[in-house]
Amino acid sequence: MSLTLAGLPAAADPVVVLELYTSQGCSACPPADELLNELADEDGVLAFSFHVDYWDYIGWTDTFGSRENGQRQKVYAKGFGERMVYTPQLVIQGQAAMVGHKAEKIEAMIQKLRGHKPEARLDAVRDGDMVRVTVAPIAQPAAASELYLVRYQPEATVKIGKGENAGREITYSNIVTDWHLAEYWDGSSPEEYDLPVMGDQPVAVLLQRRGQGPVVAAALAR
Repeated sequence: MSLTLAGLPAAADPVVVLELYTSQGCSACPPADELLNELADEDGVLAFSFHVDYWDYIGWTDTFGSRENGQRQKVYAKGFGERMVYTPQLVIQGQAAMVGHKAEKIEAMIQKLRGHKPEARLDAVRDGDMVRVTVAPIAQPAAASELYLVRYQPEATVKIGKGENAGREITYSNIVTDWHLAEYWDGSSPEEYDLPVMGDQPVAVLLQRRGQGPVVAAALAR
């Protein structure tokens, strides 16, 4: 459904999206998980834990791990020209990746991206099992993009029974339980989409350039 610019909310400040690829079976991950817990409380930041399953074979099955999360990480790696994936890895705004516990480097990148002017504005309003998403270019046409719906569990503490973190209790923030490509947007004009969602978990909307590229805009569905 097409819209006029007058029908959309005013452009918001840039939102920086963080995706931590982590595993309960990885001994190097807890410091990154703890850092993400802190970053999740920052204004203007959407921070998510994407648990992978490719370390399950070493002794502990990640209770939140999924093959789909690992595949998403592999798509990023291909786009960044990397030959392998690892944990903990933090992908920032879909356009930069670094070790997930490098606090100073991560904060510097967040501040840098906050200075970028967004090329689109995005708003998401939830009404029961539907999310109404409105999106529009700012000043000029935006890049052709994809709309992803992300469902997540705000917090969970897990006692690890086996593997490299055996005996530890680790708290995780914004654990992604489902994500999927919901719509396409050509970037040329304002549009509105009614997207179905299921369950009571919070939902975020990511607008990314085609091919799971840089994040153009992001919002929580409220």
